[in-house]
Amino acid sequence: MDMAAAFAGNLLLVTLVKHTSLFWPDQPEFVRMAARFGATIVPFATIGEDDIAELVVDYDDLMRIPVVNDYLREFNQDGVRLRTEMEGEIAKQDFYFPGLLPKIPGRFYYLFRKPIQTKGKEAMLKDTENAKELYLQIKSEVERNIAFLIKKQEEDPYRGIIERSIYQATSGPIQNIPTFEP
Repeated sequence: MDMAAAFAGNLLLVTLVKHTSLFWPDQPEFVRMAARFGATIVPFATIGEDDIAELVVDYDDLMRIPVVNDYLREFNQDGVRLRTEMEGEIAKQDFYFPGLLPKIPGRFYYLFRKPIQTKGKEAMLKDTENAKELYLQIKSEVERNIAFLIKKQEEDPYRGIIERSIYQATSGPIQNIPTFEP
């Protein structure tokens, strides 16, 4: 069986550390692409990335440095643009490497929901309203899952590595660190 994973997102999601919300494209293209290939969509959420690195220099910071600004503009002007047919902020994204400093690792939180089959739903390729409806359903579910995980992260007594290490040391090496039930 052939398998592939595609993440509906963009470069802005990579550096979400300074942002408080996701950037969702206006068009439901990933839903239509999934329907075209009969792919299964699995709505999922993950948080905790901000517990492994501190964003110290983002795109705006880099663009304020004259030499770096010139380099980034030239680099992106000569680079391949993947979303030339799109409009808005997503189409204008420049590629860059943010400045990150490592942190003492925290804990990652994942939540996978019920898979959505698109096999046999090729009609979505032509029916943009149907595709948009499914897209909005997925978007809403992912946002609810992120909110749920943020709440669980805030309540987690074992979020920090020190707390997890103490639990592991006092409970034995084969005892799993407690988590939550979705």
